[in-house]
Amino acid sequence: MALYSQTGLSKTGFRSRAIVKTAGAALEKADEYFAATVTRRYKKFAVPTGVYTPQCTEGNVKGQAEEKRNAALSKQFRMNQRSAFSKAHDRFENRKQALIAAHGCSAEEKLLVSNPKLAAAYVLGQTEAMRTCSRYYVPESIAEEYMAAAVDKQMKMRGVPGGVYSLSCAEGTAKGQAEAARVAALGTAFRTAQVSESTKAAARYDSAAYGRNHFGHGCEHEEMEFNTYPACAAAMRSSAYGY
Repeated sequence: MALYSQTGLSKTGFRSRAIVKTAGAALEKADEYFAATVTRRYKKFAVPTGVYTPQCTEGNVKGQAEEKRNAALSKQFRMNQRSAFSKAHDRFENRKQALIAAHGCSAEEKLLVSNPKLAAAYVLGQTEAMRTCSRYYVPESIAEEYMAAAVDKQMKMRGVPGGVYSLSCAEGTAKGQAEAARVAALGTAFRTAQVSESTKAAARYDSAAYGRNHFGHGCEHEEMEFNTYPACAAAMRSSAYGY
């Protein structure tokens, strides 16, 4: 203490700031660990036998799976370049969606509020595991396909109001990778249509519940649409997605 008194560190609060900075770094590492744990558990839920389904195929030709991994690392880097406003918006939006998905559990809610990366992984992992996503749901009629396309268009217009896509929408890091991503999306839609009837039924009910719980906000008309056209519910997504 005498040393701090002589140097004046105790008066400047240098020691306190150093402790806060160290604690913040430790909490961030804990948040990353929680997020990785949740992602791992949802992967085990989606693939309980250890054999990946057609849903998890990362490409159509040799080398595309590795490109996807590189693109994911590149996207993670680009997302760190967002503005402070964008980061704050995504944090609170992911928190809101995660609290809805926490089904009233106070212990989970406490963790989700304190750990933003955990909240984001919780929302995304649950969507992927339950197949409540427009990439995996197969419309059962022309009307449902049209309604889902209309919802998807509205989601994109909201995410890109100026017509210029954000950092979250980059489909690759080199020429040709964006086109490969579009072809892979068509391949995913084709493979999804080959899943069993029980899987399709589960996705239908889970998608409708996802839409009602996260985006229906008590509106009887919207809930009726989600129940009638589960593909519309699957096409709904948080504004934190950015596209």
